[in-house]
Amino acid sequence: MERYQRNLWVEGFSAASQQRLREARVTVVGAGGLGSATLHYLVAAGVGHLRIVENDVVSLSNLQRQILYTTPQIGASKAEMAALRLRQLNPDCALQISSDRLTAENCEAELAGSDVVVDCTDNYATRYLIDDFCAAHQVPMVYGTAEQITGQVSVFHVPGAGSYRALYPEEPPQKPGVGVLSPIVGVVGSFEALEVVKWLTGIGTPLAGRLLCVDGRHMVCTVFQI
Repeated sequence: MERYQRNLWVEGFSAASQQRLREARVTVVGAGGLGSATLHYLVAAGVGHLRIVENDVVSLSNLQRQILYTTPQIGASKAEMAALRLRQLNPDCALQISSDRLTAENCEAELAGSDVVVDCTDNYATRYLIDDFCAAHQVPMVYGTAEQITGQVSVFHVPGAGSYRALYPEEPPQKPGVGVLSPIVGVVGSFEALEVVKWLTGIGTPLAGRLLCVDGRHMVCTVFQI
């Protein structure tokens, strides 16, 4: 109770809400910039079962924005290093890791049993795989993306919401690399974690049928109906 005291002081949040977080099973695909912030806050908030799907290793250029990792961990598995850090933060969270890249062949196995799937990826092909799985199984998908000093967040496959594929019917060409100012991934990842917690506990109004666009350059947040 002491660990989650500040949660329990929130208006409309109860011990039953905390128990729902404890029982929830959430899969986060991607443990990079967005995933670092999302995973940190989900574990801190008390989500009881987390699966991390991430096939990359830590590189020096990651450390500008990926807050779960440190310089001595360069070359190590991100999934393993993320789990190591998160277990130190909250040992009561059951963590499962996969160091395989999400593909059409393993998508069903990697995402099965999820109450929510969180898209923290940086490529379109994987995002469409997540969207198609969630559409087929009616599993909520929390979507986020960040580029330059801007970001987007939404929730798909819940009442009142469509799909990522409906919002973006055609897969755009994948850029080899994009600039991103480090704090914006923390902002978007934190919003994603908040949407997961809201959905699991029923507190607040989810971004269902709405797209939150964050312009960090001019500090303007706009919500579009979709």
